[in-house]
Amino acid sequence: MNDLKIGDVVEFQIDKIIKGGFVGKKDGVEFFLPKSLSGLKEDESVVGKIVKAKVKEFKQNSVVVDRKAYLNDVKKEIEQLKDKIVNAKVLKVKPSGLVIDINGISGFVPRDEIFYRKIDHKKYFDEGDEIEVILIDPDRRVFSIKKVLPNPWEEVKDLNPGDRIKVTVSHITDYGAFVDLGNGVEGFLHISEINWDGKNDLTLGEEIEVEIVEINPEEEKLRVTRKNLLTKPAEEFAKKYKVGDIVEGVITKFINVGAFVEVDGISVLMPNKFASFKKGEKASDIFEIGDKMEFKVITISPEENKVIVSRKDALPDPYEAFAKNNNIGDEVKGKVKYITDFGMFIDLGDIEALVRKEDYNNEYKIGDEFVGKIIEMNGNKIKLSE
Repeated sequence: MNDLKIGDVVEFQIDKIIKGGFVGKKDGVEFFLPKSLSGLKEDESVVGKIVKAKVKEFKQNSVVVDRKAYLNDVKKEIEQLKDKIVNAKVLKVKPSGLVIDINGISGFVPRDEIFYRKIDHKKYFDEGDEIEVILIDPDRRVFSIKKVLPNPWEEVKDLNPGDRIKVTVSHITDYGAFVDLGNGVEGFLHISEINWDGKNDLTLGEEIEVEIVEINPEEEKLRVTRKNLLTKPAEEFAKKYKVGDIVEGVITKFINVGAFVEVDGISVLMPNKFASFKKGEKASDIFEIGDKMEFKVITISPEENKVIVSRKDALPDPYEAFAKNNNIGDEVKGKVKYITDFGMFIDLGDIEALVRKEDYNNEYKIGDEFVGKIIEMNGNKIKLSE
């Protein structure tokens, strides 16, 4: 205690809360921090916290300290650092950034303020490293390393959306990739903009050509696309096939509206309504991934990058065959497929028929056998009666 004097800065750990403030010890000296001079909440969360404060006065058994006075001094010193490049020492390397010290004042460099590129700062810095920083947020004591360096975004301020540039793939993520313009500026290439099939086929270090979608040097924001420079799959498809052609394809993926089919390496769509002659039947109900079969080309729209194929139109029409082999009044047998407010649909194998509510009296449930007579045949509309 004999070495301390009024105005000295001390650092200690808060050990307990007493009436009127906080108490801590260091090197055998007890420090009392009055609540009114602490800038801290009076709750147990502050116990164990290491604080700095200025010596205010000496009591018989303790030293009274003032944390607010220390913080005011720090604030004044921080304000004097504004717009100045200063030397700092790295105290700790965290995933979120660097904890630094500037002549006894602690600060923080967020990871986004370390490099212009998206690289792992933990591989480049160690505790004790000397660095140059500049203050960017006095209130939170936030500093920047990259703003000390030449700003590479100044070199790209003349670029505009639509411009084509050569870039190198610098980082690959689950949601896309970052590309380097060669001067430290990085742009984002979303996975949906890499190619037309939505798959990331890029490799680290690969040089590619992209088109600028959005650029804002002030906000250090750059979005690019690669797929706009690639031939649309529908254009490639149109070079080989025309509407009405029968093609061979493989089921590769099911979606709510149908399935994707790969034809000669090109992914095309088969909507559920083209999967089967039966109403309401989905592609996922009757096919499996990897099924190989023939399809009929229904639509080719290169501008919209849309190709639609049909499985049912590549097959003989079972309703025509049914009409040839049956007549009005014939008796047929099937199973109840589903029941609606207006009747029920009967599965007759390759086709289905409707029995209106007024045309049957017995009670049925799904899966029950039904025997009835044909009362109407009109294309794919077959009606039965009990």
